[in-house]
Amino acid sequence: MCYFKTFDPTVPMTYLLCVMSICVFTANPYLQLCALFGGAVLLLCIKKRKALKLLLLCAVIIAVMGATNPIFVHRGLTELFHIGKDPYTLEALLYGVSMGCAIAGLLIWFSAFNAIVTQDDILAVFGKRMPKTALVISMILGFIPKLHDKYVDLLHAQYGTGGTCRKSLRRCAVLFVACLAYEAERVMDVSLSMKSRGYGLKKRTRAQRRRFRKSDDAAIAFSVGLCAVCFMLIGKGRLDYWYYPRLSPGGFDALGVGSYFLLCISPLYFIVKERTLWRYCPAKN
Repeated sequence: MCYFKTFDPTVPMTYLLCVMSICVFTANPYLQLCALFGGAVLLLCIKKRKALKLLLLCAVIIAVMGATNPIFVHRGLTELFHIGKDPYTLEALLYGVSMGCAIAGLLIWFSAFNAIVTQDDILAVFGKRMPKTALVISMILGFIPKLHDKYVDLLHAQYGTGGTCRKSLRRCAVLFVACLAYEAERVMDVSLSMKSRGYGLKKRTRAQRRRFRKSDDAAIAFSVGLCAVCFMLIGKGRLDYWYYPRLSPGGFDALGVGSYFLLCISPLYFIVKERTLWRYCPAKN
């Protein structure tokens, strides 16, 4: 979807980095729920049914981490039951769920980052000052999806030539080695092509697709401002939340949670606006 395509590539990159930075540096369950909700809605709007597999995987991660953490960690005062001689505590259970939510939130937002920020966007933002670094980052982001697509193509080709449909470790290893060889050759071709075209030289000229507008400044200021409010409250301890030895009685700050929730769901404004214009404002002949 092209909800961010009207902005400069710096805008979606700044927004996603602001959201993920807060998700990494906090264990507050309210902020984690905001990140999960906003990321899930955004991912469903971008990938639709393809996002259900990732969301199901995130639910499994949260459930597994929540169930297994009290088996290894026996801290906490609220004992639910005993496994042998070791207590299974409520605090350890909720702490495991919190860690699972943090990992799931990062997976969801990284998936959204990979879908929104393309390789061309990275080259447009960092290509002038750090051309080699921008090229490496863009190639890394595109490596895993292209490797997966090539693996599927080779697998289908093997089926089409009469190969067996049985899954085996040896066959997977052979296909994986073939994929790596293909990617290594492609990377060398790309590097030689970019070098022959003068990529990274000081005298090389570059063309911008569009200029930086006031709307881009406003969007970046909006994202950075809400992120700064959240980090300021985290630094003051108003968003602190602890699980041991008892659950924290606080941790909910209306300003901090509201700011982060607004930051996470802000793309919904553009989604609703675009769909409304598309549905109720037909093009004039």
